[in-house]
Amino acid sequence: MLLSTDRLGQWLRQMGCIALLLPFSALQAQTVSNADASRIVHTLSEKLTEGYPFPELSARYKAALEKNEAEGHYFNLTEEALAARLTADLQATHKDVHLHVWRDANSYKPRPAVYKENEDEQLAADRRGGYGFQQVTLDGATSTAYINIPGGFKSSQEAFEMAASAMGMAAYSKHVIIDLRHNGGGSGQMGRFLASYFYSGGNEQFYLNGFHKDRSRDEQEWTYAYVPGHRMPDAKLYILVDHNTASASEGFAYAMQQLHRGTIVGDTTAGAGIAGSMNHLGNNLVVFLPVKMVTAPHATVGWEGTGVIPDVASKGPDALQAARRLILKDILADDQDSIGQAAARWHLEDDSITGLQGDALKKKYAALVGKYNQDVTITADKTGLRWNRVEEGRGIQSYALREVMPDVLTVVDMNLEFGGPNCSRVYIHRDANGNIESLTRKTIMNAGNIYTTPTPYTRVK
Repeated sequence: MLLSTDRLGQWLRQMGCIALLLPFSALQAQTVSNADASRIVHTLSEKLTEGYPFPELSARYKAALEKNEAEGHYFNLTEEALAARLTADLQATHKDVHLHVWRDANSYKPRPAVYKENEDEQLAADRRGGYGFQQVTLDGATSTAYINIPGGFKSSQEAFEMAASAMGMAAYSKHVIIDLRHNGGGSGQMGRFLASYFYSGGNEQFYLNGFHKDRSRDEQEWTYAYVPGHRMPDAKLYILVDHNTASASEGFAYAMQQLHRGTIVGDTTAGAGIAGSMNHLGNNLVVFLPVKMVTAPHATVGWEGTGVIPDVASKGPDALQAARRLILKDILADDQDSIGQAAARWHLEDDSITGLQGDALKKKYAALVGKYNQDVTITADKTGLRWNRVEEGRGIQSYALREVMPDVLTVVDMNLEFGGPNCSRVYIHRDANGNIESLTRKTIMNAGNIYTTPTPYTRVK
């Protein structure tokens, strides 16, 4: 499995917190004897030699461990301290994000009781956390589905059901954004499951390759022949990543990039590309031992140590907006749908909004102040200009005006239910001398169509 680096860190922090709470006598009781420390070092060296996929690196690990043992670096330490020192020495020799040693007394207890308790706690946590899926939103104006998966990838039946539900909501969108920022990894099966939705049935793809030290054990990972619900072979896919995107979530981003099926947007990922499993070392110590290098098909180099390099670099919180801009430009360039193109232009204009407000706005558009038709009055106050309308049964409603571009103003927060805070605008029409003749109000709806008021607004004398 590709273990979540977040979970590794969480376990290590938990172990450290427990150590701080124990009385000194308890810590003394956990001190590892020199004989046991030597045995743990040799067990760890043997497991690395037997399973680590790169013999030259496992040899370096072994040499470093044996040298430090000969110099007494691992003697007279508590279990927690020994685990921390072993990890530090391994990482100093070669930084493999997955390779960690820590104390986990529970893994040494009788399995039935401990596993049942842990499984119940984990199930409750997974259900509360939506199995890592946090949000699915649809933007009908641009036919974009946004799926946010900050939690780790799971591989239980319920996790796949949650994933299928999310993909079902995205099913008919032309563009899909999958946000893996802060996703520390987990099960590679979830990545393959998500990837399968972006290919038609019968068009399974060689997704990733895993090779061991013994190359006869190489494993080919393919997308699945069946997934529940509607597939999206023609949807354009954008995957958001950052430095915290690690392990199995990196694998999904890497595979879709190598298959030229998705555009990666964000920061370079963590670089944790060697899968593995838990191994006991004795004295309550365990090691997550990487044993399978994961690469692109027919390759020996993956993302281990380098991370997935984005196609479009964008720092942290800006990645989502960068992906949305790519989609808008794509719609304008390729989509023959006039409704979609008009919606894309609207959103791109919002991106370049001037932000003119306050006294500067009042000064530039002072001639707007007045009454229009029978239901609208434009007024000036200390905040700038306001659009005030009277609606039967609701009284006076007042909204701030903000410049989008010359002679185009957003009526902020009006008709929020139709498309957000910037969905209503006022367009100013002038005569040959620059005097205001009339106003037109437009609203972009949830599905992208733009409604124009049938009667222009003219000033009431």
